[in-house]
Order: sequence, then structure tokens, then C-alpha cells
Amino acid sequence: MSKEFLTFMRNRVSQPKLDSPAPTKDEWLSILNAASRAADHGNLTPWRFRVYEGEGRSKLGQIYWHHALSEVDSMPLNKEEAFIKKAYRAPSVLLVYAHIQDHPKVPAIEQVIAASAAAQQVLLGLNALGYGAMWRSGPACFTQKTKDLLSLKPNEQIIGLIYTGTPTEKQDLIREVELESHLTWVRD
Repeated sequence: MSKEFLTFMRNRVSQPKLDSPAPTKDEWLSILNAASRAADHGNLTPWRFRVYEGEGRSKLGQIYWHHALSEVDSMPLNKEEAFIKKAYRAPSVLLVYAHIQDHPKVPAIEQVIAASAAAQQVLLGLNALGYGAMWRSGPACFTQKTKDLLSLKPNEQIIGLIYTGTPTEKQDLIREVELESHLTWVRD
């Protein structure tokens, strides 16, 4: 294990301000192929990816809007554009979701964890190619309404949305974690 790789992992930060360019199709395929090496009990490959780019982001924005309408009875109709614009915060948005299968030895939670591990691998892959990313979720990601709007099946669970592009501002702030309060050694 090289120390350089550990430094690379340590220096990855979320990039909230993103612009063009985003990964090309070939770069996405390379990143997603590498992400598909995530830990996966039972080799079920539960992760699924959907890339929204260009005007395709309008479809995602409409999902944000229709979800908001379903949640807030008095939502002013003039807010539609603001919700649609959320999908344009980056030139490319990756939806990551888990396709959960019935399995006698691999419970659903492990399949969600595997898809989450693949999402983390995507973040590292994007960073390796010089792109910035921001993993977003929120309450809307975990409602049946959103799943219906995305045409997800009952056995599929959203992991998150990874907003991707080229950082417009360098995020040098690496949040320090006081590891000792999060770590227990068990040796005897």
C-alpha cells in the first residue's frame, strides 16, 4: 500500500461549486467500471447508476418539483423553476441506487451498503481524474413518490445523487476528525 494513495484518500473533499467540463462518456464508463469493484457479499452487484447530463437534467429537476408539490400543499406554482434549477448545480448528476434481491445469505442492508461502497468508489474515481463531486441526498431521496417518479421498482433504494463537474473553487478545507473518540482497540 503506498502512502501516496492514503494521502490521496485523505485529501478528497466534497466540491459544492461545479461547472463544465464533466466526465466524458468514456471517463464515466472507466469510473463506473472501477466503482463496480466495491465490496459485494454474494457477488450480487446491487449497484445501479443513471447519469443525467445536458437537458436530461430537466427530467431530474421535474422530479424535484413534483416531489415538492406532493409534500407541500400550499406550494406556490411560481417555485417550479427554482426546483428544476437544482438539477443544474453541476453539468452531470449521477443517480446511484441499489437493486435489492432476495438472497438467503445477503440481507437487503448489505446490498444497500455495497451500493454505498460503489458510490464512495465513484467519488474517489472522479477525484483521481481531476473532477469534483458532491454526494447529495435528503428526505426526497427516501420517499415512495420519488421512487415512482424515477420509475424505480419496489425492491430498489436510492443511495444518493452525485453532482459532478470541474470545481470552480478549490475546497482546501479538510475537516479534521478527532479519531480517538471514534475508535476502540480490542486486543485482549
